Amino acid sequence: MARTKKFKDYYKILNVPDTANQEDIKKSYRKLALELHPDHNPNDPASENKFKEITEAYGVLSDINKKNEYDKFRSDFLSGRTTNSSPFNYSQEDIFSSMFQGQNARDIFEELNREFSRSGVRSGNGFFESIFFGGAVGGLGRILRMVPGPIGRIGMGLKLAQVVGTSLYTLNKMRKAKDGAKPNKAKEKENPLANNIKGIFTQNPIEKKSSLDMDFAISASPSEVLNGTRKKISYQVDGKTEQLIIRIPPKFPSGGKLRIRQKGRTLNEDRGDLFITVNIDPSTNSFP
Repeated sequence: MARTKKFKDYYKILNVPDTANQEDIKKSYRKLALELHPDHNPNDPASENKFKEITEAYGVLSDINKKNEYDKFRSDFLSGRTTNSSPFNYSQEDIFSSMFQGQNARDIFEELNREFSRSGVRSGNGFFESIFFGGAVGGLGRILRMVPGPIGRIGMGLKLAQVVGTSLYTLNKMRKAKDGAKPNKAKEKENPLANNIKGIFTQNPIEKKSSLDMDFAISASPSEVLNGTRKKISYQVDGKTEQLIIRIPPKFPSGGKLRIRQKGRTLNEDRGDLFITVNIDPSTNSFP
């Protein structure tokens, strides 16, 4: 039986009229994506869902075939006609997956990736994977990606082990039931969306670009990278000790980098940037 698609007004979500052209749609999405990045909205727990919602809207309105299907679906809904006959019944995951498979999203995500990197917020494959795929099991994907090495070897504590074990057991049962209902269907890739995201960017924009840039590494507990925190650091540069207070955004990935501009080495009037790698140290974590 065909799915009944819940109505969302993608034009309103992107703040554009239904007569908007592709350039207007792209400009509005870019503006909203920069505003709604979760790291720019640490006090808004709904910011991640808002970011996903505008991306869903852009994924539809930037794809000519989906847009045509959606326009008919929207017209039927707004006029009070039934929408059951509309071919537009894509899930959010369907939309995200097709975006990362095609070229229509590559340019905009590379552009956003550069902007995110310049702003010092999360970017790259890890960020997009976390946002668009990591919430599949109530955020379990995000937690697991932040923990280095297998769960059983790092002693995260009984509480986390119970949560992870229960979630994995439930997920495994769901997958087995789904596979059993489709005995003739070839086994699907485990994380098709995550696989599509990998390699979408032509380069990692947070890599060093100048000999004046510096690397620095710090450790944080799993709870600190999950909830976000501020840390004071001291480092040596040009023969002097400098101190900074840096902000680690919530849900920051293990091994992720923060870029602090104009805090690297100095030569004449030029100064490089400081790249801070955040590593998770589970031994510093405690559970109530």
